[in-house]
Amino acid sequence: MERKFTIKDVMVTGFALFAMFLGAGNLIFPPNIGINTGRLFPIATLGFLFTGIAMPLLGIIATTNTKGSMLSFTGIVSKKFALIFNTLILMCIGPFLAIPRTAATTFEIGIVPIFGDFDWGTILGMPLSRVVVSFVYFLLTYFLVLRPSKVIDIIGQYFTPILLILLVTLIVKGIIHPIGAPGEPLVPDPFGMGFREGYQTMDAIGSFAMAGVAIMSIKSKLTDEKKIQRATIGAAIIAALGLFIVYGGFIYLGATGSIRFKDIARTEATIKLVEAIGSTFGRTLLSISMCFACLTTSIGLMTTIANTFSEMSNGKIKYNFTVTVVTIISFFLSVKGVNNIIKLSVPILSVLYPVAIVLILLNLIRHKMKRRTVFIGGAYGALVLGLLYGIAAINEKLSIIQNFLYKLPLGKDGFAWVFTAIIGMVIALILDRTVLRNNEKLDIANMNLA
Repeated sequence: MERKFTIKDVMVTGFALFAMFLGAGNLIFPPNIGINTGRLFPIATLGFLFTGIAMPLLGIIATTNTKGSMLSFTGIVSKKFALIFNTLILMCIGPFLAIPRTAATTFEIGIVPIFGDFDWGTILGMPLSRVVVSFVYFLLTYFLVLRPSKVIDIIGQYFTPILLILLVTLIVKGIIHPIGAPGEPLVPDPFGMGFREGYQTMDAIGSFAMAGVAIMSIKSKLTDEKKIQRATIGAAIIAALGLFIVYGGFIYLGATGSIRFKDIARTEATIKLVEAIGSTFGRTLLSISMCFACLTTSIGLMTTIANTFSEMSNGKIKYNFTVTVVTIISFFLSVKGVNNIIKLSVPILSVLYPVAIVLILLNLIRHKMKRRTVFIGGAYGALVLGLLYGIAAINEKLSIIQNFLYKLPLGKDGFAWVFTAIIGMVIALILDRTVLRNNEKLDIANMNLA
């Protein structure tokens, strides 16, 4: 007999999603946006909220149309595309970018502000202090991830409420006693900056992967598909509300410090901003919050990756094996530091994000579409420009590519891929009605991704 899924269950799952999405990016990037956009922070906030809240929320909702399957979500383009794209996403939200960044951020904002930048020398050319902190961090993560049935409950019931209280306390104090008035913007396109900085959270590209963790938890208590979908959407809305409070709050706090803290690194800016708001007490709150945020995100991401690789390989790649490999790779990359990881992520995310956004929007109306050619055209249309933006991000000296992108509509803002995605969909629809009209292999209803 199916047990009743209570409001408490929805809240716990929503808090878990909030914590998994929050991570290091949410606490590092919003203050930087506020500092650089000053009095125009509301415009920048809209851009950041689009990629940092709207897309992850829609990604979760869209994933309910695929019953929580990441393979089905991207495989509607093709099996080969799904294999490559999913692997790249999992590597980004996993051992190559997101997970190492959580450990690096824990050290830089969670440990150093409290205990100081302790110098223990080096080991194999790496700072020993970073190595020790990362080792302990990933040992704890590894232990918790090996208990997947308990992950959602652990995060949702214990970690997240504490985290949210700490962050809201900082925000309220900064609103009541602002450290200054927002200054003039330091960037020419506040909306574009907010939009692109939202890429760095990796929330959108991770949404259709992490949604699977929430859906799996809900499926352990519910069997009716409509009820599962409603519960998942409810949890997603709760997570989105939590992110809205944190994102909006920290962007505003950054704007109040735009005159005092310009031209400094993201992690340093966040620390100095919080010190100005709450002195030693505020800095301690931030450090504790960061530790919780990073740990919960690392747990959620590692669980998601292990489950997804198991699904993609039809069980050939074992859960424990993936967890072990991801833990080891993440550990070694984490000692490189936050700034180096961010530099690595910019070109990669410039390629993946446009495709992810297109797939999210199309999967929302998945059941209303009879053919999947539009998915193919939209995904590859976005990919073409995404690749150019990625190449340009690797080497800014490639003026030919840069000049070409700037001549396109919205090219300077980084949105030219919108038009190539639309063109790709139009071409796909034309081909669908002519050349491919009798090709039943392209029917959504007849897809078999198993």
